[in-house]
Amino acid sequence: MTALSSPVRADEPMGTSRSFASTALNLLRQREVQLVLAILAVGALSAALHPDFLASSNISFILADSVSTMIVAVGQTVVVIGRGIDLSVSPILGIAAIGVGFPAQDHNLNIFLALLFVLLIGTALGIGNGVLVSIIGIPPIIATLAMLTIYGGLQFIFSGGEEVVNIPNGYGNIGNSNLLPGVPWVIIIGAAVVAIAYLFLTRTITGRSIHAVGNNADAAFRAGIPVRRILFTTYVISGCLAGLGGLIYLCHVGSADSTTGSDTNVNLMSIAATLIGGTTLLGGRGGPVGSALGAVFLSEALQAMIASRIPVIWEPAGVGVLILIAVVAEGKGSPVRQLFRQPFRQPSGVPR
Repeated sequence: MTALSSPVRADEPMGTSRSFASTALNLLRQREVQLVLAILAVGALSAALHPDFLASSNISFILADSVSTMIVAVGQTVVVIGRGIDLSVSPILGIAAIGVGFPAQDHNLNIFLALLFVLLIGTALGIGNGVLVSIIGIPPIIATLAMLTIYGGLQFIFSGGEEVVNIPNGYGNIGNSNLLPGVPWVIIIGAAVVAIAYLFLTRTITGRSIHAVGNNADAAFRAGIPVRRILFTTYVISGCLAGLGGLIYLCHVGSADSTTGSDTNVNLMSIAATLIGGTTLLGGRGGPVGSALGAVFLSEALQAMIASRIPVIWEPAGVGVLILIAVVAEGKGSPVRQLFRQPFRQPSGVPR
């Protein structure tokens, strides 16, 4: 019996090591794990070149600076999972920041009323995108590109050529004070948005339907999913979160004007965070956790460029390279072609 059982015991360490290696390899294939490692690597390299890079004040700034992009990217993620794209988030963020910035500056608008207003502003503008894409059937990139121009004009009109520069201290405290050294309060808001979005996409019927529509809208329709309603919902969510991103931006930066959102390339940054986070333009796959980590990675990378005295003009180029890497890494299909397709063609004779 001893001779028969000893080989099994001898094989156990090998089997355990293989199991550990397999688990480690599977973890390394997860985009979220890859991003955590990338964030640590950039931080370590930057600290080696610039010892103050990992100071608690700088870490706090990087995290706080990423939150507005993070929140907008979560909304973008919902749209992209449904095989769409939203190019209008920059002016939506800007309109929301201006819409509450002037009342806050001139009339000391309560922060909770400001929160309600930005959510209403973002939702209303998101409805405009949803109507064009889901009801009229215009391809998402064309519809939201048109609304980018229209909403940008509205932002200029609403600003009146003036700038919000003197918001109440309560706003700035939310955007820049710390919970702990290196941990800003505002990151709690970002984490809450990510958690709610994750539960929505994975635990609700509507969230799972968004994945189904992104995978195959025709098959989802045949399965009884209201495709047009789902597409409409994704753009409303994106608009709502872009509005919230406007309030967070105002609290962190402390100012807003007719170029807010576009001057910081919010469209580019939100799409980059989404794609870097593992959400594919082909739809049906991705999640808000990866997008949130993508936003932190971008904020850290841009701060590393500043620390290395790389001219600011090169920042969009760096983000563009990261987008190309993320798209090429998918390695299948033709994601660019998907941007110009009609979102859903409902069979004739079938009621909506």
